[in-house]
Amino acid sequence: MAGRNSGRVSALSLPIDARATSEFRAFRARTPLFTVAAGQVLVTLTLPERLSAGDVEFARRLADQASAYAAEVERLYRSGSRPLRSPGRSGKGRAA
Repeated sequence: MAGRNSGRVSALSLPIDARATSEFRAFRARTPLFTVAAGQVLVTLTLPERLSAGDVEFARRLADQASAYAAEVERLYRSGSRPLRSPGRSGKGRAA
């Protein structure tokens, strides 16, 4: 996943478990906040004070991708499938 800038790209991988949380907060006099907390990491998405059509497009894409993520997690849970370990997690042996 690359950003719009062609320079350096930062990456953050958050191992999610049952204690992880996400929260949306709306405010009357400022733009909303969306926060994801996992372990000792807290990520908050913020927006500029003056919104553009691009900001709306990003929010819609975020919602679509979050919905697809939720559907896949539910599918895996219901099927009893064990997903492969993510590269950031340590574990004995290798994923097949």
